[in-house]
Amino acid sequence: MKNHTQKEKIMAYKEDLRIIRTRKLLSNTLLGMMEEDSIEKISVIDLCSKAMVNRATFYAHFEDKYHLLSFALEELKDELYAQFTKDSKATTPDEMMKLLVTMAIEFFTEERGHVSRILINNRNGKVIATVQDSIAQSLRYQFSKFRENYDIKVPLHILAAFVAGGLINSALYCLDNPDKHSKEELLSYTNFVSVSNYFVKK
Repeated sequence: MKNHTQKEKIMAYKEDLRIIRTRKLLSNTLLGMMEEDSIEKISVIDLCSKAMVNRATFYAHFEDKYHLLSFALEELKDELYAQFTKDSKATTPDEMMKLLVTMAIEFFTEERGHVSRILINNRNGKVIATVQDSIAQSLRYQFSKFRENYDIKVPLHILAAFVAGGLINSALYCLDNPDKHSKEELLSYTNFVSVSNYFVKK
């Protein structure tokens, strides 16, 4: 009886891994297709064909392509959060702000990375909100490191949302106008960014 139970556990584990792999495959395929086209123009039939998965399998995991989009965006959110929460040597809020803006410029301009290509083709509210929310979450984390030495004059979630909104809208403008400002020019503007009005040294 014990061996039978153990066998069932192994089978269930393998089934869980298969589900994870299938969802990951569909998620990666959708994000890859969104680099070339908008979510609205992508059909489940084309998605399944690209992923080499039959439609019955797709619908066993997701209600429709927008259900899959929500799942895929969570993975994209994790990627963005990891990008913008890297350890840094910034010792003041202004240094951190300059670093974060520099990271954003590098991230959204570097060889037209896959997130940028997704944004170029997709202005779906869920897509924009996911990118902006992830950046805001990262900003809250990075700025919270200064609580010990600074009084923060506005709630961190408001400050982070404000800065993230500016960053994502600036990124969208640059993606829509790729030849208007060089990367070097954009990086030079980081010398003028400041959040010092929101932080008071204790």
